Amino acid sequence: MIDFQMKLDFPQDRNDSFQNFILGPSNQTCAELCRRFASLQDKDPKSLVIHGPPFSGKTHLLAAMGKVAGWRVGAGAAVYIDCATLTGGRGESDIFGRLKEYVSALDQSLFLTVDRLEIAQKNEELASLVFHLYNEVTARADGRFAAALSVGPSDWSFPEWLSTRLLWGSVAELRPVGDDTRPQVLMKMAADMRMTLPAEAALWLVTRLPRDPSSQMQALARIDRLSLTKGKKISIPLIKEAVRQADGG
Repeated sequence: MIDFQMKLDFPQDRNDSFQNFILGPSNQTCAELCRRFASLQDKDPKSLVIHGPPFSGKTHLLAAMGKVAGWRVGAGAAVYIDCATLTGGRGESDIFGRLKEYVSALDQSLFLTVDRLEIAQKNEELASLVFHLYNEVTARADGRFAAALSVGPSDWSFPEWLSTRLLWGSVAELRPVGDDTRPQVLMKMAADMRMTLPAEAALWLVTRLPRDPSSQMQALARIDRLSLTKGKKISIPLIKEAVRQADGG
């Protein structure tokens, strides 16, 4: 196995699937489109780009699609590339070249997913790699290319040759779930952090936290640390104590 294989693995600290994706009226259509795309229920198009704000579930859906594709065509046929892991260091050209060779050598039914594609807007070499991989994968009989990014087509600043390719297939917006499912989202965030957040605690907490995901993750991390320090399960009293400590009380 090549030494950069970890760059091609789906996130290992999560258990994302279509079964545990939190659905609501705002995201149900996009989730169903992703499921059909991964299972080849529709022969065309051969590419799918989903866009939405942070923590709307883009990585979850990429991983869910990869899992379905893996069941369909066998282990190793689903490849995940996080653009953030391919930039910012030395030897980018070497990594990109070896990625091209690796993908070219894989099975004809390759399912390729690319996460945080917006990073390629500021890196022409990365944009060129994505362009090459798109062409390589979609030229195969059962090859499929799926990507996720934070901005929609009207705000893309990719080179025109890449934007054109991405628009050849389906483009779908993924919207965050509504207020009625916010406790479930908070519980999912906690589960991804290896925390067990009871439903009643999530319901109490979600009405008192800021709505931005970064603040919510910070609050969950504080609660988790206090739970570990005290050796107690997470509960509403423990959460209240963590909130008081954060407020300096």
